Amino acid sequence: MTFIKNTLKLTLVLYICVALTGVYVLSASARITPKETEEETTLITIKKGDTLWDLCQEYLKDPTKWPELKKYNDFSNPDLIYPGERLRIPVSLAKDMGEDLNDEGRNLNDELAASNEEAKATKELLENAEKELKKLMEDLKKIQSKVAALEKELKSKDMQLKEAEKVSSEALTSIVRIELATTQEALQKKLNQVNRNVNGLEKLITEKNSAIEAIKGKIASIEQNNENLLKQIEMNQEALKELNIYLKNAKGIHEEPSSTKRTLAFVTTVAAGVGWFVLSSIGGRSGE
Repeated sequence: MTFIKNTLKLTLVLYICVALTGVYVLSASARITPKETEEETTLITIKKGDTLWDLCQEYLKDPTKWPELKKYNDFSNPDLIYPGERLRIPVSLAKDMGEDLNDEGRNLNDELAASNEEAKATKELLENAEKELKKLMEDLKKIQSKVAALEKELKSKDMQLKEAEKVSSEALTSIVRIELATTQEALQKKLNQVNRNVNGLEKLITEKNSAIEAIKGKIASIEQNNENLLKQIEMNQEALKELNIYLKNAKGIHEEPSSTKRTLAFVTTVAAGVGWFVLSSIGGRSGE
């Protein structure tokens, strides 16, 4: 009889140990265990396809912050997280990220304002360059007209010289020829000088056109930069908006026990109670 009672006692003790061990194993099998903390945090539930990198991007707007989560959670393997697991995220870190986003937004707006000022100044520079080019083109047109007039006059003098050679009087021909030749030479010198001026203007016009093209390229680059800045500002505002929604919905530092944990706690309590009752009953009978 004593052997049977001892066997029953041993069996019940083993039963209780197994029950408690089962609770421990189930608990230990969790890949994420949120730590207790006095800091303001919020608990989220892992969904299928989630990674710590993606979750930090979603809740903190910076995927590189995922190592910070180790301060608030124990991971058996950070690369292996499963749907249904709970993850603690510090609200303070999200607030810090909000301040960083605000600073980034201000910097982007300042950069955009400076870029707009540069665009305005560059467009004024382009306007002035185009006015200068227009003036050069007008000057060139005037000089080209002068060249045409000089060439016409030179051609007329050449014809006069040929006509003078037909005159019979040698003395008259010599005087006229000398006069015409002198005039012709002066006209040619003047024409050469005007042509040099034409070449100089044409060179200036070429350089001005190149400068205008460079200014246009700079304006296009500034406008592209402004477009990129506007996109960054939009993304910054959207990230800040999502972060503020997360902070507004943060539930605090306490973890609500899941149904699984409540069930395990209940089973453990019942198992311990039954074991204590049976042991007490057996112990009481053995004393009879």
